[in-house]
Amino acid sequence: MFGITGIWVYFIIFFGKMIEVSFDTLRIVFIGKGKKFPGAFSGLVSLTIWVILINTILSNMTQDPWKVVFYVLAYAAGMIAGSTIEQWMAVGYTSMQIVLPEEAGDHMARLLREQDFGVTILDGHSVSGERKHVVLVQLRRKRIPEAVKLTSKFHPEAVVSVSDVRSLSGGYLR
Repeated sequence: MFGITGIWVYFIIFFGKMIEVSFDTLRIVFIGKGKKFPGAFSGLVSLTIWVILINTILSNMTQDPWKVVFYVLAYAAGMIAGSTIEQWMAVGYTSMQIVLPEEAGDHMARLLREQDFGVTILDGHSVSGERKHVVLVQLRRKRIPEAVKLTSKFHPEAVVSVSDVRSLSGGYLR
């Protein structure tokens, strides 16, 4: 590969594959979130790296099986790296549902609004018939830890559910 020999070939295979799989992971996330152009660019980078690497590995695979070992190990490492990068980027929106006793719902909504979260309150009932408030929050994924921490601090027994949102329009979002 480009006149590179020895341990550097394994290094390039490992980190090349790791980068390729990371970009492929991001491609899947971007496409799933409806972001076509970042998804296409990630796919382009991923496929370019793959073509170069696969050529290197297949050229003398039987004489040097360690290339395959490094390639396979890097695949797993790339999945971890890509997932970590995706969590750090936190692309897109999420929906958070907080179920609280009725008397705590209004206070929780006020606390969230003070932190610039858009909040809607619905009335609900538990299985035992107890009246509840369901606090709905639509937010950017980057703000999930902040909202969960605030909720846990105010009402540790609250039932909190967080769901991905494919698209969002209208409402209050900061």
